[in-house]
Parts: sequence; structure tokens; C-alpha cells
Amino acid sequence: MNGDLPIHIASKMGYVEHIEKLRKVSLLPNRQGQNILHIAAKYGRVSVVRYILSDPILGMLLNAIDDDGNTALHLAAMHSQPVALIVHLQTDGILPSVFNNECLLAVDIARRRHQAEGYNIRLQLACLALACSLAGKGPLGNQELLLLRAKARDEELSVVRSRKSMPSRDIVKDYINSRMVVATLVATVSFAAGFAVPGGFNSSDTASKDDRGMATMLDNRMFQSFAICNTIAMLCSTTVVVSLIWAQELKVDVAVTAFERTTLPLQIALPEMVTAFLTGVTLTLGKLPWLGNTIFYLGLVFLIITFAKLLEKPLIFKILGHPFRQLTFWLILAYIYLWRVETYIYDDNDGKDNKEQQDRR
Repeated sequence: MNGDLPIHIASKMGYVEHIEKLRKVSLLPNRQGQNILHIAAKYGRVSVVRYILSDPILGMLLNAIDDDGNTALHLAAMHSQPVALIVHLQTDGILPSVFNNECLLAVDIARRRHQAEGYNIRLQLACLALACSLAGKGPLGNQELLLLRAKARDEELSVVRSRKSMPSRDIVKDYINSRMVVATLVATVSFAAGFAVPGGFNSSDTASKDDRGMATMLDNRMFQSFAICNTIAMLCSTTVVVSLIWAQELKVDVAVTAFERTTLPLQIALPEMVTAFLTGVTLTLGKLPWLGNTIFYLGLVFLIITFAKLLEKPLIFKILGHPFRQLTFWLILAYIYLWRVETYIYDDNDGKDNKEQQDRR
């Protein structure tokens, strides 16, 4: 019905050995203009994607477009295939800034699906892979997208909203109050920790005149890390509190924008508070190394989980660059392998079935 040739069916089912034989017969696209790389990316057949991209001749299909202007990267994003996305993004010559006929990038398609469908682990991982790969490579296409499509501009920018889609003031106020409680707690804890540092302070009886009132562990690197992380948590959480107090007195659209702008500072404050706690506890347990190290590395695992949400912010990847993006790709692949996240579908209906299964899980 789609005009698929046998080689397209082999690509859809992941039969690399059949593709090796059938490629000598025909590499024509199907009726939608999709080649075998489009099909493999759409249905999550990673072995086929790797085979095609590693072949000097078939690798020319990397940035080919179908009748809708979609590359294989677009289709992988459209059908939430994070592993196929990572394989594409790690290939030399990939052009993630290609627009389809609707003037959308692959990352725009993933974000739209995320907004429409809500929580879906495959979709979350796909958005994360695209966000970290595009950051640091110049404009992500969003600026051009704003010029090309007014509708897309309205959806991308939270300041521009229609009256129908604008939430009520009471709902916005509830969200603001909830976030303010969290930010206030972080600010309170970090403020108290700044004056109750691990090891305490030098008293007037046991210290020289210059050291009186100074922290006893001032020269310890771990203590210095504690002070830096605690200060960052304090400043970021205070910024969130002040911004949300100011937002309560403004119009709904400005309040929504202010609420969204406080997400990043709060996401920074929480991991920094956890890091300050871990360094402080490790310092106080210094005479029992095995206990201190156990607590530190146990907390480090949970810190990575807390830090995972921050990875969605392109600014992090712009600062830390290519090695951090590669580490993120590795973490995504490890998560998919350890939790056995299904990353393939058999047909278009199976994609919906797999989503329902993931939601039930």
C-alpha cells in the first residue's frame, strides 16, 4: 500500500543480510519518497541504521528527504526513536538544522510531541538527545523558524499565547505558590548551612587572633566545595523566590513567563544543595573512610538522577561542549539497555500500542 519494495520490508524488519542482497536490485524510494534509511529510523531498526551509515555508498542517504521534506532524523524524532537518533547524531555529515516542508526541525517535532502527549520515556530521551546535540552548534533553527512560521513562533514563545490556551489566574497562582514553597525551603536550608558549617568555627580560646571566627576546615578542598555549592544553592533559590513574589502581582501571561524562567535556577539549586550535603557529611565522617565514601558515592547516584533534568537545558552543553554531549548519549543508551526500553515498532499502529505499554509501566 505504501509502494514498499522488498528492501524496504527488510529494512522495516531489521534484516541486514537481506538488505545486502537486495541493494543490488533496487534502492528506489517508496511512494512517500522514503528510502531504506527513512524506514529503519522510523521503525527503530538500529542495526540497519548502523549498517547503512557505515557503508560508503548507502551513507549518502544520511540527509536525503522524502516527499514531506523529512530526513531520517525527522522520522526518528517523529516516532520517538532515541537510539536511532543518537546513531545519526554521532555520524559525520549529519545536518540537524534541515527543515521539512512544514519548516520544522527534528527537535521541533520532538518538542511538539512532548507537549501533546505529556510524559513518555522514549519521547523524553529523544528530546534530550536532540537538545544536547544541537546546543553549541550555532542557531538551532528556532530563530529562522520564528521568521518563517508565525504559528510556530506563538507555540515556541511562552509570552505569546492565545486567550483560549492561557491558564486561569488561580491555576497559575497555585503553581507559583508550590514552587515558592520549594525554593523557600532550599533557601532556608542553605542559609542555615552557611552559618553551621561542618567542623564549626575556631573559638577565641583555642585559636590565634587571626583565626578566630574562621572555619576549622577552611583549608580543606572538600570544605571549599561545600561552601561554593551551598552559596550557589542559596543565590539561585533566592532568585526564584524574589521572581515568583514579583510575578504574583502581574498579568497572567507575564506570570506564566516568570514561572517558566525560574525553572532553570531551581533545577540548579536542588543539585547544588545535594552536593553541599554530600560534601558536608563526608567531611564529618573523615575518620571513618569507608562510611564517608559509601555515603558519598551513594548520594552521587541520586545526584545524577537529580541532575538529569538539568540536561535538557542547552546552556549546559554550550558550556561543557562535545565530551559532555557524548557522555549524555552514553547515559541514554545505558538507561535504555538497563531498563529494557523498547525502541522499535512493527507498524504505525504498534507505535501507539508501545506508547500505551510504556505509560502503564
